[in-house]
Amino acid sequence: MNNKACCWVLIILIAGGVLSMVVTGILIGSFMAGVGKETAVSRHSFLMIELSGFVPEHRSSPQFEVWLREQPTISQLLYCLEQADDDPRIVGVVLRPWGTMGFAELRELREAVSRFKESGKPVYAYLEMATDRDYYLASMADTIAITPSRSGGLIMLGLSASNTYLAKTFRKVGIEFHVLHTGKYKGAYENLDSEAMSGPLRESLQSLLDDLFKTYTGEIADARPQIGKEALEKMLLQPDRLVIGGEEAVQAGIADLAMDWGDFRDRIRAGDEFRGISPAKYARSRTSAEFGDEIAVVFAGGSISYGDGDDPWGDGDDIESGDMVKLLRELREDESVKAVVLRVNSPGGSSLASDIILQELKRLKHKKPVVVSMGNVAASGGYYISCAASEIIAQPNTITGSIGVVSVIPSAKDLYEKIGARVETVEKGYWDQFFRLDKEFTPEHEKVILEFMDGVYDEFLTHVADGRGLSKAQVEESAQGRVWTGIQARERGLVDGLGGLDFALDRACDLAGVDRESVAVERYPHPRGLLEFVLNQLETKVRMIQSRLLVPYDDPDMRRALDFLTKFNRQREYVQMLMPIEVP
Repeated sequence: MNNKACCWVLIILIAGGVLSMVVTGILIGSFMAGVGKETAVSRHSFLMIELSGFVPEHRSSPQFEVWLREQPTISQLLYCLEQADDDPRIVGVVLRPWGTMGFAELRELREAVSRFKESGKPVYAYLEMATDRDYYLASMADTIAITPSRSGGLIMLGLSASNTYLAKTFRKVGIEFHVLHTGKYKGAYENLDSEAMSGPLRESLQSLLDDLFKTYTGEIADARPQIGKEALEKMLLQPDRLVIGGEEAVQAGIADLAMDWGDFRDRIRAGDEFRGISPAKYARSRTSAEFGDEIAVVFAGGSISYGDGDDPWGDGDDIESGDMVKLLRELREDESVKAVVLRVNSPGGSSLASDIILQELKRLKHKKPVVVSMGNVAASGGYYISCAASEIIAQPNTITGSIGVVSVIPSAKDLYEKIGARVETVEKGYWDQFFRLDKEFTPEHEKVILEFMDGVYDEFLTHVADGRGLSKAQVEESAQGRVWTGIQARERGLVDGLGGLDFALDRACDLAGVDRESVAVERYPHPRGLLEFVLNQLETKVRMIQSRLLVPYDDPDMRRALDFLTKFNRQREYVQMLMPIEVP
């Protein structure tokens, strides 16, 4: 193909991309015209909480995406349940869970459902192909129905925490990772330089799962005493079958009825026909009262990264230190904000970014109360940014702690040799070429990194001791990188109380000396604009095409290695505060 033809192809591709974005903008604009309109709620309506797939706590994408997808956020669900209890148009709630939420987030919804039930209105649950996580929420219903179809039922999976050990995978392509930890339980990244789970990490995870299991079975047994705790434990630990069918579920007390969805709708309807409204539509039907003062709820979810997130190509799903500091500073200077609730749902990340955020939170705390509400996970860097709060509130099944630091140094000397690459440099300065990928990791490397890590770890212990009113020796007993449940963390003085976001809001109001009924609750960060959203969607497609072009489909080892290296490279730091596992 000659240069002229290449130019025409490029022009056509660019024109097509621009046209696609324009059409997308027009379509979005037309949809947006209806978003601001108040939705009518029919009498005798049920609030339909149908959860499918991942349910985020808070969404920073534009509101039109919420409107298009009708996928609620957890904060929206909590708001709707609070509003519906005294709304005469809402006669009850129907739960149809089939999601992938964490146990602490599910407990948040269980508490909200429990508060709704105090209104005297019924709560129903309907299960088709459900797991024990779905049942954890459904167990709060007054009546549980399950499909009689043999194609559906309930699968009691139980709890697990796993790591994929990739040391062999990376060695195949000539890459080796050198992982250093402070604390014997700090197992983050051990899967990169080991071929099996270490004893201390296994011990820590087993203790964590035992406590989560105890909370899970105890709370379901309290909600459904007809099952019995021993029978429930047997279903999880010594099951007779993979799927518990409809009739079997009724006999075991797991469900009250076995009937298909259409018959169940007819059974519970409050009028001539069944009427249901989604949380997204119901939220649009409510008009917020105007208040002069507010309690700010700041959602801090995802990995903690250093820098600003003002790049329009970013996905906005991480905690960027620059953005977070800017937001906290604005809230500190805003006299109408009487207190701040920091909702942390993060496994950690950059140690430097965590410290920058912590310092700004300390400045905020000097001016107004700061209450941390922990979600599914607030560990390592997630705990670091929490430790200086006025109060810390966690769920019993929150995963927290992991006080420690980790360093990962990659070496690709063998890869360079395999592909015949050779690096030639002219240098002046001792450290400039110290951590070169084409060189081996030496004892000198390890010595200087460990010295740096020890200083960061000592600073971590100091901040926790100062924030929690403990001695460093007391903190050290709970540190060493070990993870804890919310219950275990409270026993060790790492958190103050157990509860969800609603309880944290009550505590923030009490500390600020304001009546919760007289202040607004404002959620941050606010959704991104249209341009950011469109660019983000375009960039996602580009990344997908790029990954397929760069890595052959028939080389899964190379693909896994590249995916990890891309994620690892975003941190741009050798020392991090990160969880050892993904949250179970």
